[in-house]
Amino acid sequence: MTQTRQAHIYDYFIDEHGGWLCEGNPVTDPQLFRVLSRSLFQSEGRYFIRCEGEVHPVRVADAPLWIRYVFPRLDQDGGLTEVELELQDGRRETLDPTTLVLSPDTTALYCLTTPRRLRTRFGKVAYYELARYIEEDEAAQAFHLAVKGRRFDIRPQSGSPEGE
Repeated sequence: MTQTRQAHIYDYFIDEHGGWLCEGNPVTDPQLFRVLSRSLFQSEGRYFIRCEGEVHPVRVADAPLWIRYVFPRLDQDGGLTEVELELQDGRRETLDPTTLVLSPDTTALYCLTTPRRLRTRFGKVAYYELARYIEEDEAAQAFHLAVKGRRFDIRPQSGSPEGE
């Protein structure tokens, strides 16, 4: 099989707010944003996109994906039965509460999303919406989320952000 050589490696960067830049220029077209976001993958701790047969590295300031909104599903007693997430690129999926991680300063909440299990940060609106259901155990200095009556501890982030 013949391997083709890429003519140019583009510089992609995802800033600390989830905004994409290509060659230093903001990606403002919603359709292009979706294409880039949905083509992300991780290999050996680094992020890449595969676009039109080419693979380009993606530098990431914090998390490569962001959650825009959460949609809690409640039982008749007001307990969570599941949480649906809407990612910044419009995808929707169900939260896996076993993947919740809290930053050391407790100002940022992350989980893994997509079939590729990519690190995803809760945006401000999503963070505060989910925070209504997060409980604190002051004695243990820990947080947890109960879903379907099961308690899921929210682990503190350890090591580098990409090491989760």
